[in-house]
Amino acid sequence: MASVSFSLKWFLLIACPMCFAVIFLLNRINVFQSNFYLSKSVMSDNRLVTNQNKSGVDDNRLVTDENASFLSRRNELVFIGPSTVTLNSNMNEEEMDIAFFKFISKRHFACENSIRFGNVLDGGWDLCIAEPYRPQQPCLVYSFGISYDFSFDDAVAARFNCTVRSFDPSMKTVNDHRRSEHVWFYKIGIGGENIINKDNWSLKTLPTIISSFNETDKVIDYLKMDVEDSEWPSLVPMLADDSMSKVKQLGIEFHFPRTDAKTLYHSYLLLRQLEDAGFRRWYFAQNYYHIRKTKTGFRSCCYEMVYINTRFLK
Repeated sequence: MASVSFSLKWFLLIACPMCFAVIFLLNRINVFQSNFYLSKSVMSDNRLVTNQNKSGVDDNRLVTDENASFLSRRNELVFIGPSTVTLNSNMNEEEMDIAFFKFISKRHFACENSIRFGNVLDGGWDLCIAEPYRPQQPCLVYSFGISYDFSFDDAVAARFNCTVRSFDPSMKTVNDHRRSEHVWFYKIGIGGENIINKDNWSLKTLPTIISSFNETDKVIDYLKMDVEDSEWPSLVPMLADDSMSKVKQLGIEFHFPRTDAKTLYHSYLLLRQLEDAGFRRWYFAQNYYHIRKTKTGFRSCCYEMVYINTRFLK
């Protein structure tokens, strides 16, 4: 199927606001196509994976020749390359904007065996099930940000029989309860500190939440965060200790209510820390619900990204 051009997508979006669902589906088809053709070109010569990997040895030394060989044997998870875009605090607003959004759109891996769990549009999340990331019992999922939509949580629990812990302090009519055999709901949210906020929501850091369930030593197969801009302060304590070392996959919707140079540079530094901790993007998609035009082009309010923890490749 021929790809629909970028300009046509935006023409449709402006001319017909209700076309966002069609645009979203076309975007996912294009992502699938790019993954497919990329994997064919890379896997046609395993040495290409190794050569790219050699350039990635300096990228925190988390992807090695041995890992590249491991990947090439499975034909499902392909190392594309390390991050090559760098930002500095001296960039002006336009330079920072262009460089930052180029940085976050770079995928480090292509996962050829993935499934979207939950709703096709907003509310669903993509999970790479290539080894060694396929959930195996006993598996554990943390899902932050529900907004009355349990479609992802229910689907993962049904498919893999994982224990799923769902969190959301904003759902006024829902209290702590056991939703199903494998899904539990808790009326707390994730944050940068342990507080009761101005909305009377209970927010806790990820290390605190993990410890409260006595799951400090357990692997979290998938950690999902769609928490309306709270992901940024939440990342600080998440990266400050060893909490993330046992997270296999991390799915986050990053929100950008502010795109000034200072804010984007701070966000860049946090994402670099995430990479320093071993996480690499395999999925990237912008949310077509809220698009705005800027001096440098069209920007979304938010971007879905899914990472794998490369420490599990060793």
